[in-house]
Order: sequence, then structure tokens, then C-alpha cells
Amino acid sequence: GQRVVFAFDFDGVVCDSARENSLTTWRALRANWPDRLPVDPPDGLLETYIECRPAIETGYQNIPLMWQLIGGATPAEILGNFDTLVEEIMDREGLTNPDLERMFGAARDEWLAENCDSWLDAQGFYPGIVDAINRVAARAVIITTKQHRFALELVARAGINIAPDCVFGLERLGNGGKKSVLEDLLAANPQAEVHFFEDRLKTLERVVDLARTRLYLVDWGYNTPDERAEGEAMSAVQLISLSGFAELLEQHA
Repeated sequence: GQRVVFAFDFDGVVCDSARENSLTTWRALRANWPDRLPVDPPDGLLETYIECRPAIETGYQNIPLMWQLIGGATPAEILGNFDTLVEEIMDREGLTNPDLERMFGAARDEWLAENCDSWLDAQGFYPGIVDAINRVAARAVIITTKQHRFALELVARAGINIAPDCVFGLERLGNGGKKSVLEDLLAANPQAEVHFFEDRLKTLERVVDLARTRLYLVDWGYNTPDERAEGEAMSAVQLISLSGFAELLEQHA
């Protein structure tokens, strides 16, 4: 068994996917509601969407988020009241989570099939992250709410040396979400301490009761200044910067 094991969220920790998400979402809206939208996104829509990105937990929630923006909701309203606003749109359009997941995945698959390079160009990777992770890749997993096939594609393209079976995308999370993957990791490494890096405070709050687990809120991902302050104030969570992240992984290399 290992002494230290690492678990990384993907979007907002490794991959800066906000631009790709916004473009995929617009494609999904155009594919499903062509008669209600112009061909090109209205000016400023994608930039405003990126401001609202901390509200999103799973990719397909992008679709109701973008409908809210088109309807005139402000980033402050969306960040403050996201779940209710998502419900409103889903009721209005008669949509379920599986519908949204299918629409979002189909729009992304179509883009990939049409022009894989432009899809990859829309992704960003935070500076120095891939090199830092590769120092500990043999003892690491990725746990993400991104659909599994897309997560595998990006891990490979980024040159991250984490084995494919150690990448846990949306369909591999199980009923307990990210927590169930962490529990399995702890069970498989009974002597180890698990270091888990995440940009969503809500996700960290769901796993604070896990033994032998160190929780890190990254300060470069999709979170707000309020969430960072809240994370910093929690004894169970450590706020970490990009340079702190690189140093920590180097110590354990």
C-alpha cells in the first residue's frame, strides 16, 4: 500500500474548460431550439457565462444556466440562487437531468467529430499543473463530473500520465458521487493519507468526515472570493495556490 495518494478534480483544477463549456452549451441550445435563437451567441453572452461558471457542478447544468442568461438573469442572481433558477428552466422546458446530459454530450460529440482540433484549442490547462501531477501520477486518480469519454480524451491529450482506469468520469462515480470514489481509494490503501484537490467548496463539504483525507480548495478554479474565504476559515480545508500545489507535489515526488 501507498503512504500518500492523490485525488484530483479535473475542471477548475487541471483543465480550464469554461470557454469550451460555453461554446458546447451554445451548440446544444442551437441544436435543440433552433427557431428560438440566433445563429451566433449574443454579444457578451459567453463572457457573462464564464463569470457564472462557479455555480456549475455538472456540465449539463450549463444548458439551463445559459437559458437564464438569455432571459436576462445577472451573474449575481445566478450565483446566489442557482438551484431554483435551474428548476424553473427545467420545468418551463419539460427537461430532466438525463435529457440535459444527452443534449450536452451530443453537442460535444458532434463538435469533436466535426473538428477535434478546434475543440481541443478551446480547452486550457492551468500553468505547471500537468508537470506537477506527473511527478505523482503513479499514485494518483482523477475524479470528475465530466462525462467519462471526454475526461479520458483530455487526460491523454494533456499528456497526464495517470492510467485510464484511474480516471473516474461521471458514469464511473457511483451513487455516492466523488465521495464513493474517495472511500474506495481509502479502502484500497489502508495505510495511506489521501490528498484531494477540488475547486468546489460544496464538494469538499460533503467529504469532510472522511478519515485520513486532506482536503484542498484550489484558489485558481471556479470559485468565488466568498467561497475561498469560507474555505480558508474551515479547519478541515486548506486553501492552496498554484505555486503551493507545485511545491507540495514536488515534496511527495
